[in-house]
Amino acid sequence: NAAGYAPLGFLLVLGMLRSGWSRGAVLLATVVGALLSLSLEFLQIYLPRRVPSNLDLLLNIGGTLAGDLSAALLECLGALDRWSDFRSRWFVSDASGGMVLLALWPMALLFPAAVPFGLGQVLERLEAALIELLADTPFLDWLPLREAALDPLSPSGELLCVTLGLLIPCLLGYCVIRQMGRRALFSLGVVVVGVVLTALSAALSWGPVHAWEWMSLPVRVGVWGALALALQLVALPRRACAAMLLLALAWHLALLNQAPTSAYFAQTLQIWEQGRFIRFYGLGQWLGWLWPYATLLYVLLRVSRREAQT
Repeated sequence: NAAGYAPLGFLLVLGMLRSGWSRGAVLLATVVGALLSLSLEFLQIYLPRRVPSNLDLLLNIGGTLAGDLSAALLECLGALDRWSDFRSRWFVSDASGGMVLLALWPMALLFPAAVPFGLGQVLERLEAALIELLADTPFLDWLPLREAALDPLSPSGELLCVTLGLLIPCLLGYCVIRQMGRRALFSLGVVVVGVVLTALSAALSWGPVHAWEWMSLPVRVGVWGALALALQLVALPRRACAAMLLLALAWHLALLNQAPTSAYFAQTLQIWEQGRFIRFYGLGQWLGWLWPYATLLYVLLRVSRREAQT
């Protein structure tokens, strides 16, 4: 609860400080967080299987206050100004959307995927959910069903999915990063963060002894292939990077959603979803499902407008 409300307090105070409203910013943000938490706890009275808790309320307020004080302290130390300088040196002026997506990508990796870095594999679950929703209704006959089962990914298909899964955030960064050297450093950081977060997800899902079980030969080749491709594309113009990103996203999602998840993975994932992992009520799951599609929409909007001069 505290960790969930800390970003709220941080962003509220940050927004008020950036707007020139410095007096009483911490107090006002804490009151806003407290009122929000109180409202949500009150609404839980009317929700099945939910119980309002005074402890949750106190933790929410404490998390908001911690976020408030963190933002105020960083502002006093000048860290926020240094971040602004860093942002102006590294990124183009309209990079906000891309930066948000890049910040969400590591969190999306915490939800275990059947294929490493394979975010957005939702077709099988979507079909099952529609069948369950339309069961015992005439609309079930309208649902287009596959005549043949999905074929598992071959080793070469898994290699390609891993390569594209790591190349996609690199290309997204290239759309908003200015210089070649910084792009190369960024791509190296993406690969390191992706490998570490995937290992952490495996350790939390299957146990620490299985943290590196996912690192098979196709995955290793795919990781190195993604890094090599990313380094070769550092000189590509931003608009060309966006076009390459659209192609990579479409190819990646098509490959993933034409393959099933293994029975072993589905069984383990069911146990994981029932509470063996701190999942913030499915936030990580939804990020893993929706991140590629949000990125696809962002890039489509970006390439559809005139490139700004930066």
